[in-house]
Amino acid sequence: MEGRKWLLLAIGKGTILGCLIARLFYQSLWGLLFAPVGIAVVLFREKKAIRQKEMRKEQQLFAEYLGFLKEALQVGYSLEQAVGEAKKGLLTTEKKDSGFLQAVTRLQRKMQLGMPVEEAFGEWAKEALCEDIRDFSEVLFIAKRTGGAVQQVITNTERMIKDKQESLRYIQSVLHSREYEAKIMKAMPFAMLAYLQLFMPGFLNPLYHNATGICVMSVVLALYAGLCYLADRATKVSV
Repeated sequence: MEGRKWLLLAIGKGTILGCLIARLFYQSLWGLLFAPVGIAVVLFREKKAIRQKEMRKEQQLFAEYLGFLKEALQVGYSLEQAVGEAKKGLLTTEKKDSGFLQAVTRLQRKMQLGMPVEEAFGEWAKEALCEDIRDFSEVLFIAKRTGGAVQQVITNTERMIKDKQESLRYIQSVLHSREYEAKIMKAMPFAMLAYLQLFMPGFLNPLYHNATGICVMSVVLALYAGLCYLADRATKVSV
């Protein structure tokens, strides 16, 4: 149901965007041809935002999991035993049906079937969204095969993830006002066109229902789309 909800919202936003373009930029039903484009753009953006949110959530849970793993190793458990003990720690904060806990359960089952712990983490990394899980699995594989300090690897990875999260929070706080300004700037062309059409009817008539006007408005629309893309890139945070 949750998946349908975001999909319907994205389709609704895309349809509204297409209708606004048809009315304000072209004053023609032919402008509704932009509706599928608007829906596709909104769907892409929403899907990307959801994936980013899931990745950051997975990163946060993985840092917590490593913390529980480290604690289990400190009290004398082997790494294989610590995997199960760390899962018990996560059960205090996460629901059993959460995607992350299901991934940890699969990790544990593979080890119970005889798969070495480093290979089990490697299998998990292949389906994980979080890049830190992939990096950890590679370092763990080397440490296990060369007799390295596994506990130190876990401690360093946990600290690195927490440092990245702290940096991300700081950058987001700095960019928050810029993102708000960017949203206002994106809305301005629509607001200006609506204002002119409502309060100065006829002023923009030369731009509608003729080949020259359609070309001009299309160029303006393309420039607007390009500027929106650049604004999103300028406020994008990736740590």
